[in-house]
Amino acid sequence: MVQISVSDSVDVPIYQQIVDQITRAIVSGSIAPGYQLPTVRGLAVETGISQGTIKHAYDMMEQLGLIKKARGSGTFVNIPRETKGEGSKVQAMQAIDTFLDRMQELSFSPHDVRIYLDLKLREREEQVTSVTVAAVDCCPETLSAMSAQLMRLPHTELTRFLLEDVLRGPNRFEPAADLVVTTPTHFGELSQKMSPGAQPARLVMAIATGTALDLAAIPGDARLGIACASRRFAQLILTACGQYCKLNNPIAIAYFKEGESLSELVKNCDRLIIPPDYTRFVSPEEDLILRSCMQSHKPIQYGYHGDRGSLLYLEDEVNRLYRANQGKL
Repeated sequence: MVQISVSDSVDVPIYQQIVDQITRAIVSGSIAPGYQLPTVRGLAVETGISQGTIKHAYDMMEQLGLIKKARGSGTFVNIPRETKGEGSKVQAMQAIDTFLDRMQELSFSPHDVRIYLDLKLREREEQVTSVTVAAVDCCPETLSAMSAQLMRLPHTELTRFLLEDVLRGPNRFEPAADLVVTTPTHFGELSQKMSPGAQPARLVMAIATGTALDLAAIPGDARLGIACASRRFAQLILTACGQYCKLNNPIAIAYFKEGESLSELVKNCDRLIIPPDYTRFVSPEEDLILRSCMQSHKPIQYGYHGDRGSLLYLEDEVNRLYRANQGKL
């Protein structure tokens, strides 16, 4: 049983406290090799620690070789390398004996056991190993848009990182991922944060054609407002408006979860631009405000799409990594 106790009063980050406590339990033998750790969600519920913090701790322990994540099965304490060889043969025989004893208790014949064991082995051999992709961008809206594009790639399992969090971290950025993806804008600074020789792949992102046409169709006398979660995304939209719109009035901006700013914006504007997945960033009250003005303000959802050429390159890279992962099974 893993007992986790963390404190905000010490200088050690919470994720590091989790890593230290589980590591001590592994080294002391309190939890044995092969022990299944609680799920990220389960440990979050049990301890009150955020799922993101626990996942970060698990990712770090996986990088250190302390634990192993088995897709669809759970997270387990690794069997130390020194136990492999003759010792691992003994452990394997013991595990098989336990399995056979249990099957005998269930009244299965040796013939049945062979059939079921063969079926299970075939199933394991045919398992598909996904390609884990880490997406990195500078604000939550663009990161969400990038993630939506990457999730369309085959065999992909995605993790997301805000660039600010990556850059301010004390250590090199080494996520438990097969591939790291960012935009050309952030390629240089992210490369410097990664291990020597490691580089992220680049995904070119740009305004969607439909969004550009919608912006160009906004009347010049419109009172336009931008509602979003971050300053960076607001600036991205302002730049696009400067390129595609011809407005007589200044553009107003409101940020989600900042008091009454959204309700004031809706009162003072007759057209709105919002992120395509705005529901991820708004409070329930703000969601109601936006839903109530869908007809009157005709909100434009700012589409931000990946360049086809870079998406094709990434698809080829994901397929290559997928084939390599299959070879490891």
